[in-house]
Amino acid sequence: MFRQVWRTACCGIAAIASTSLAAQAEPVPIEDLARLPAMESVSIAADGSSMFALIGPAEGADQDRAVLASWDLNDLSKPPVLASPDGDDSEFIAVRALKNGYALTIIRQPYTGALRGCSEGKTTGSTRTWVVKYLITDQNFQDFEEPFIDSLSMRGVSKATEICMAMEARGTVRSRLPLDPEQVVISKLNPRTRNNEIAYYNLDSGHSSDIFKNTSNRSAGYIDDRDGEVMSASGWDEKGNTFQLDTYLRAKKGAPLELHPALSVDLVKRQELEVSFWDAENDRYFIVTNKFSDKKNIYTYDPVTREFSDEPVFGHPDFDASFVVTSSAPSRFGRILGFAYDADVRKTEWVDPEVGAVMLGLEQAFPGQNVNALYISDDLNRIVFSADSSSQPARYFILDDKSKLSMIGNERPWIKPEDIGQSELVFYSARDGMKLPALLTPRAGWQPGDAPGKAIVLPHGGPWARDHGGWDSSAWLPFLTSRGYTVLQPQYRGSSGWGLNLWTAGDAQFGYKAQDDKDDGAAWLVSEGYAAEDKIAMFGYSYGGYAAMAAATRPNSPYQCAIAGAGYAESARINVNVDQSRFGRMAYADALSGRDVIKDVSQSEIPVLIFHGDRDVRVPDEYGKAFYNAIKDHTVAKYVNIPDMPHSLPWTPEQQRLSLATIEDFLNNECGLQ
Repeated sequence: MFRQVWRTACCGIAAIASTSLAAQAEPVPIEDLARLPAMESVSIAADGSSMFALIGPAEGADQDRAVLASWDLNDLSKPPVLASPDGDDSEFIAVRALKNGYALTIIRQPYTGALRGCSEGKTTGSTRTWVVKYLITDQNFQDFEEPFIDSLSMRGVSKATEICMAMEARGTVRSRLPLDPEQVVISKLNPRTRNNEIAYYNLDSGHSSDIFKNTSNRSAGYIDDRDGEVMSASGWDEKGNTFQLDTYLRAKKGAPLELHPALSVDLVKRQELEVSFWDAENDRYFIVTNKFSDKKNIYTYDPVTREFSDEPVFGHPDFDASFVVTSSAPSRFGRILGFAYDADVRKTEWVDPEVGAVMLGLEQAFPGQNVNALYISDDLNRIVFSADSSSQPARYFILDDKSKLSMIGNERPWIKPEDIGQSELVFYSARDGMKLPALLTPRAGWQPGDAPGKAIVLPHGGPWARDHGGWDSSAWLPFLTSRGYTVLQPQYRGSSGWGLNLWTAGDAQFGYKAQDDKDDGAAWLVSEGYAAEDKIAMFGYSYGGYAAMAAATRPNSPYQCAIAGAGYAESARINVNVDQSRFGRMAYADALSGRDVIKDVSQSEIPVLIFHGDRDVRVPDEYGKAFYNAIKDHTVAKYVNIPDMPHSLPWTPEQQRLSLATIEDFLNNECGLQ
């Protein structure tokens, strides 16, 4: 697969970057969206010596399970080393290159049985889930080690506890330590304390040594990539009628961790603060916080004088700042390259003249695409990067000597970008005047002045989440826009990542004002000429499924039908995981409350499709069935179970085939939007 893609490479930057617009777009076949990518989860070792990825299976192999692959980047004429998952039900779902020929890989297996108080299912009652394991392997895939559970603490535990630990173990590699020849920093679960521990892990010997032990109320924060020292820690503390997140810092390398009250934030007010970078040259920290403003800004902080900079060193008037971008190249290690922020996609304001010039050149060569550097060599003569957009699956390139560009892979080379709509960030006004961001993806081939057509309002899950532009791994955007639907993804009140004001405006408004925001988005599509008034549907998943259920039970709906994936119809269902403690009740439960739309089924006037995976432990399928049983006597309703489907991605090709075919059939028939 890789060699076939490689042979199509070797052309100029402009020729590779450009895409042509066809006069007539064609619906992307479901199979082309459902099948495994030719290449995904691509990453480069910190030393630039090797590349790891998941690739599609060879002809005749299991077409629903990806293959793990590694390449020698110093000699790409060599074929990749391949490894297939063991057993009949395990599968690779991600891989991340480390260094010296090692990688972190993630596999999963289905599990059915009593959860005994473990995992997400302990509160929802689900007994069908997935066990996910994080393993370290070498580039020849001879051994797979699991250093993320303390093996000594596992001695003598019961089989049930062992399974529980496997479900809850979410240890990972915290730092690749680019300057260290052998070690990385990992977090690992101690089964007896149920706390994570930070440790050095020697990739060659497999030995680990502890650095920092988390406790129930204090955990490691920023880790210095130079040597692995934990430079900050955080812990929460109940203060009267609120809960406070406290931050502890070292004033210098080797100094003790001390509480810095100036860095404390109010969690109930949803203030956030994160240590992004320790500037060893100037003995200062870079802090990302919304403590002083609606949007997150980046400040410097002096740990000796205990003072913030007077003004942010970086902030954007419209978007949250994300983190400080720094170099891991040996000669420039720790140099600040730029500041990242979250617009429709994650973007970087480059401040380093050398790296910035190269990256800005690539961004200009790939207009309308998201360019992401995967590796930058010390001499800047080799850059490995990806480029993608809502209509273009990720492609992977090597730029050598600042002039020779080669494509080394394409996530889905069978996709034609001209068949898919291109997303853009827009803003519209809600009925009460609040300005709302949204991602708009017109139907494929749309041109200004075209007649209004079909449209989908597609709210995100969460609800405390947000949408990003770029290629949609759920396949919903390419599926819908290639079939003639314009898609609007409203960032309704209650969405996070767009500033504190929009986030908190959704408190207790789900099903009320937050639902109005979606209906106002539908009205905006009509007023702007994208959609005909009688050709709009709502489709949502998770919280978006709740929103679709709400749309199906509102009188005078602007939608012709609703599609609810993995939704719930009672606000208590979403609160079940957050109201078990006083902190949860104060910080989340009231804010996440909303309308119990299952009580409004008698008002339903439009057809509704409910689909749900039966290995969903976050929103178990019994929630979807309950809504279906309540509404089926009042309107046209359909319930479809997706076997073995978990709540979140990745979904298997078979699950994608079934869900996309079900959605297409419903839109064409019951909804009448063919």
